[in-house]
Amino acid sequence: MHLPTHPPVARLTATAALALATLSLGLAPAHAADTARASDDPPPAPYTVSLTSSESTTDYAHRDVDLTGTVARADGTPVADAPVVLLKSVLYDTWNPWGDPIDPTERETLNLGTVRTDAKGNFTLRDVKADRWEDKPSIFLFPRHRVEFQASYDPGDPTDNEIYFGDARVAAQPVTSTLTYKVNRTKVREGDTLVVTGKVTWPAGHGPVAGTRVFLRTYYESAYNAQAKTDASGRFTVRAKIRGYDNEFVVFSAPKDYYIAGAGKDLPVKNVTGPAGGSVTP
Repeated sequence: MHLPTHPPVARLTATAALALATLSLGLAPAHAADTARASDDPPPAPYTVSLTSSESTTDYAHRDVDLTGTVARADGTPVADAPVVLLKSVLYDTWNPWGDPIDPTERETLNLGTVRTDAKGNFTLRDVKADRWEDKPSIFLFPRHRVEFQASYDPGDPTDNEIYFGDARVAAQPVTSTLTYKVNRTKVREGDTLVVTGKVTWPAGHGPVAGTRVFLRTYYESAYNAQAKTDASGRFTVRAKIRGYDNEFVVFSAPKDYYIAGAGKDLPVKNVTGPAGGSVTP
């Protein structure tokens, strides 16, 4: 029988010495590293707010939704009689031809009021319109056809900024519209007047087309400059005085109803201002 060169106790002593050396070098055991990582995680929020819409998609004839939600503590226990503020926003795409790093979304926002939770921490607001509420047309021209709802709960001092939120989104399915047009000329020079006539239509039974705004863009910064409104039959005439640097010719509609999609056309117009027949940049 062959006896080991070093007795087992020697191997154990060597292993212990290696462990001590590792600790003395500042290398924490694996379980200590896991504990350190866990301690870096942010603590759970003391409250949670949830919000749900009864519909994920709405359309022209069906715009109402019911909003329900809960307020609970971090351990899941409900918060009874909690005041919950509800908001709704209809969304638009930002007109940002300069490419600035800004929020690409514009919002029209309405405060829907405050509801209170029941004994189980639940709250409800029924028959909410996923829609605009203003009678006048929006200052924003490019609807995203999406409605966002927000619920917020402030558990204490209103100045401490400790507010907890939940949100729900609804897609507004719009009715398609069309736009036809004619231009008085396809080549323009500085000082000319470009005249675009045409008609905006959408399916019958979806509200009057009269008063729909139509815009004529001639330069990338000029979305709002030239505009007109349709008559009772949807016909329009819009004019723009041509500048030397105008180089982008687009006509588009902006219906008042959030559930009617606008329509647009690139125009076959060229600015031939200048001795070389090209546009002059400002």
